[in-house]
Amino acid sequence: MAESEIMEAKKQIAVLKEIVRIGTVSSVDKDKRTARVIFHDKDELPSGELKVLQNQPLITVEKWVDGEKWNYDAKYASIDRELGLGESYTKAAPDVITVEKAIDYKCPLHGVDETKTHKHVMTVYPWLPYIGQFVLCLYLPNGESDGFVLGGI
Repeated sequence: MAESEIMEAKKQIAVLKEIVRIGTVSSVDKDKRTARVIFHDKDELPSGELKVLQNQPLITVEKWVDGEKWNYDAKYASIDRELGLGESYTKAAPDVITVEKAIDYKCPLHGVDETKTHKHVMTVYPWLPYIGQFVLCLYLPNGESDGFVLGGI
């Protein structure tokens, strides 16, 4: 391999190191769907606003019977971003899906007949990183300005 080819290969590797980066989220703008990221090898300065790419959504489910919420809880490493998914992306995609049905119960042993209303509430939030989360970022090769948050690590 000629010296000029080695120099060109080193230059390409240096460019790639600037394009793909891992950093820590310092702030999130839920309305713009952007995040600022601190790259520890870049003097701890926050990046400009990086666009968050569409990613796996956060879905929460609640179950209700006769107006009372079931006593269980599921946690995920995120929070309600109050994005209003229906308004943010498309009018056709709701952000809250409610399924409700009345079911008749009959007990042959006790003679109890009753109707219970079952309700399931599913809420869909588009993924956004949380402050302090490690993320993988991709910059366009045109300098320091345009980039994207690809996902959490």
